[in-house]
Amino acid sequence: ACVTDSAWHPSAGVLAGAASLPAVGMMPQRVAQSPQGTGLMFGDDTEVCIDSEEVLQPFFLCEPPEQVRLFILLFCTSVAVGLLLHHRSASRFYQWFARADIPQARVRGLAYNACKAYGFIPVPCLSVEGFHAVALALLGTLLLSTFSGLAPRFFLFASFALYFLYFGQLFCESKHGGHGSLLMPSVFFFLALSGGPQSTPWSMVFIKIFVGVVYFAGAISKLVVAAFFGKAWAGSTMQAYLIDGMWSRPHPWSCARALQKFLVTRWWACTVLALSGLVFELTFLPLYLFGGHYGSGCAALIALSFHLGVDLLQGLDFKPFWCPIFWAFLPEIQAILFGRSPAPEESWSAVMARGFDEEPCRWILSAAYLAFQVVASLGMFDVTGRESLPMTCCPMFAVPRNMFGSELRAGMMTDADLRRGGHIDIAYNYSPFHREMPLTEELLRRLPQRVLFFMSSKHTHPLLDKFLDTAHRQQEFTLVANFEVSAELKCRIGRLVAMLEVAADDDWMDAAAVTEVIDIQDECRCLFAADVCRSRVGEQEVGGSAGEKGFSMSQALASLLFPTTNGCSAASLTACQADRGEAPGFYIAPRTPRPTAREARSSFRQRAALWMPTGLKC
Repeated sequence: ACVTDSAWHPSAGVLAGAASLPAVGMMPQRVAQSPQGTGLMFGDDTEVCIDSEEVLQPFFLCEPPEQVRLFILLFCTSVAVGLLLHHRSASRFYQWFARADIPQARVRGLAYNACKAYGFIPVPCLSVEGFHAVALALLGTLLLSTFSGLAPRFFLFASFALYFLYFGQLFCESKHGGHGSLLMPSVFFFLALSGGPQSTPWSMVFIKIFVGVVYFAGAISKLVVAAFFGKAWAGSTMQAYLIDGMWSRPHPWSCARALQKFLVTRWWACTVLALSGLVFELTFLPLYLFGGHYGSGCAALIALSFHLGVDLLQGLDFKPFWCPIFWAFLPEIQAILFGRSPAPEESWSAVMARGFDEEPCRWILSAAYLAFQVVASLGMFDVTGRESLPMTCCPMFAVPRNMFGSELRAGMMTDADLRRGGHIDIAYNYSPFHREMPLTEELLRRLPQRVLFFMSSKHTHPLLDKFLDTAHRQQEFTLVANFEVSAELKCRIGRLVAMLEVAADDDWMDAAAVTEVIDIQDECRCLFAADVCRSRVGEQEVGGSAGEKGFSMSQALASLLFPTTNGCSAASLTACQADRGEAPGFYIAPRTPRPTAREARSSFRQRAALWMPTGLKC
């Protein structure tokens, strides 16, 4: 059995086994370090594996280096815990999704557009039973790969394959879908190709550079897309995306909602958030490559803080399947905490050079995989329609925004908590207005949750027109829902669209204007919750009496109203109107010609009353 693992036979001076190309396995051989340095070793009596005709068994039995083994233990255990915590909601989702009669349920793949693996490998559709079997197998391979005596490389490769089967079924689920897990298969691949127990941990360097390339590509995609749109990716963009999250993913904690409101109403805070996010993505890779252990440790801690902030402010959870990769930076963080300066031979460049000497075959395979990611990033495959996920340039939120300017205006509300798992994530990628896989009004009725979409596409940028169905282009105002929407809610949303329509571009820096938008948003969410409650109660009454179903109005309000209103109630809404000097009810002046954007600012609310979408009679 192979005890140690190295692919370079120094005494031969060439890749051992080159005479027979298929030979990539390893056999132990003792090599001595000559004074001239013709041999490579870590001690005077070190066993080094060289290529042989035995291909599979020795390779899979060789243990990785100690630092790699520690990372495998921490990474795979963390991911396994994430799978266990969220599998119940994933199972509930898939039981519905596997039988759902909607376009999304007919395909499988990665990210929200169900991309084929690496752009060409289709992901099969599994039955509910097959999905549970794959989940159990993935959990098992993750845990077994942490035991260095049980052929961890085999289980890492198995986890690599099972990832696509499991997460490919959940591409549009609110916790497992999107880009939140796309790093996992690449990490499995690098770890499976790592060196032997006496080798250098060069595979860890590949993993860290890979992560840095992904972040760098995310920043470049924002800058390039902003250039095509002719706008700056700055504070107004951050403000718009934060308010989007407050529509679709409202935070259940009042303190978090207060923080969101504090940030979006202050232009300087939005600008700081936007620019700091760009700087983080641009500098993560240089910090690792040129910042030493201090730069590497700081980059990892900043990245973790970045994802925690995104989860808090936007409801996008990268913690279970993305953040475990930061265990790779544990040695650098330990060196900082204990005041130890790494030796020169521990630098990433020295480790990579020695790794190439030890295992050139697997080193070159890893380098080729990393090069594929670099090409996908620089070529912006996600943006140009050549998706090759999990290779990605991470173009999330790349479109520059100014909700007070001339742009596509849209919003979505749902009674499903998209911050949790178990729901189809329809916040950005699926709607009645999309050209690909549209959710028409009829299809919306087949969803288990209540949803409402609204849009004004009068000012859609030409680069975004291709994503909209032709019937919904250049529309003044469109509202679609899968339940009966009250006139009050329609008029409140119409008032919001009117306010934004007559706003000036620099109103995003006006705290009063942004506060007005947030107040109307809060009222819309309260009215939405009340409408949803009425529709749910109506369903219950049609299905049977309250006594027959064990149903009570208080239970309905507790289970349906409270989670979606963030504490709103009809009484609080009435009090809110009284505080603002409004009589109960919703009146908006009839439509008149739209004024110029620079009209005198008597009041944001007064200007909004001058223009209303056609068809809304409030």
